[in-house]
Amino acid sequence: MDENKVTENPLVIDLTDENGEKVKVEIVNQFFDGGKHYVIANDLGNDTDCYILEVRSSEAGDELISIDDEAEFNRLCDVIDKLEKEQE
Repeated sequence: MDENKVTENPLVIDLTDENGEKVKVEIVNQFFDGGKHYVIANDLGNDTDCYILEVRSSEAGDELISIDDEAEFNRLCDVIDKLEKEQE
């Protein structure tokens, strides 16, 4: 994947939310911060919800990890805001 690039053909996947419900999301962007790879996923069933997920790669493949730490999540939201302003 190219760093900080919106994919031309977004990937649609199913996630399990905090309530154990399946949520269909579309990976719409990715970025790197602090040596970690992240993706932004929009909830296809709710126009206002989106997720920030860490991508962890291993020999078994890529795994998407939710951001459970509130301080890290807020910091990543600031990073995304900055990236969006740079793209404008």
